[in-house]
Amino acid sequence: MQKVDDILSHTIKNMGLQRKYNAQSIIYHWKEIVGDDIAANTYPRVVQQGTLMVGVNSSVWSHHLSMMKESIIDKINSYVGEKLIFDIRFQAGYFSNLQNEGNTDENVVTPTKYKLSKIKLDESDIQIMQDTAAYISDKYLKQKILRMMRKNFALNKIKKQHNWHQCASCTVLCPPGEMQCTACTLAKKHTLLYTIINTLKEIPWIRYAELNNHITCTEDEFRQAKYTLTASISRDLQEGDNDKFKIMSFIMLTTGAKIEAVNDAIINKTLEKFRRNK
Repeated sequence: MQKVDDILSHTIKNMGLQRKYNAQSIIYHWKEIVGDDIAANTYPRVVQQGTLMVGVNSSVWSHHLSMMKESIIDKINSYVGEKLIFDIRFQAGYFSNLQNEGNTDENVVTPTKYKLSKIKLDESDIQIMQDTAAYISDKYLKQKILRMMRKNFALNKIKKQHNWHQCASCTVLCPPGEMQCTACTLAKKHTLLYTIINTLKEIPWIRYAELNNHITCTEDEFRQAKYTLTASISRDLQEGDNDKFKIMSFIMLTTGAKIEAVNDAIINKTLEKFRRNK
């Protein structure tokens, strides 16, 4: 006999709602994911194209959490079991008015301006909603899931009327002329970004033309990956990390110099610069 959680998970996945469900889970289980201290000073608002918007009760906390961003992203993605969140934006001043807002993932573009609550659902859709909700004991979560499912059924009904088709990588519908949905396109983009970053970690001096012979990407994608890695190492150096390999990587990334050209004089000059900035 299947467990309740397995049945619910299977139904959500088959309906193409897994990402929306996981986005809602982040908000619903925020305290469990980040801990009491952070939860007491923040409120997760909404997930938009891989970015989590979080209201924060002060600019001090906003700055503090920005330093912990990568760690929080890892905790979130580990909790939901997929790379759902790629960035977090902490917004000071959005905290007090949002604690009872109950946002969900609204990353959906309606093909035309319809009032989704007025769309009549098929009997089969209603039955699926009822069967799925029957396994949820928590009233708050049940309400959220039912609302999410109803909106999804209504939206898909409209999309099919406008010739939307199934994404090549998942069950979500996407508009005519596009092969993948926004979520899959974004996931593909970030996979490429991390592939380039990992290559730059191994060969920090590599140029775009050389990289493009092995990894097909645009020059903008190469620059974005290089900037992301350089900024990450820069933060480590400013915080007092004197790892020689990181310093050498930073120099090679910013100057294009090959490893044999990096000497102690250049390393000491780089360290001195970051000490002054700090």
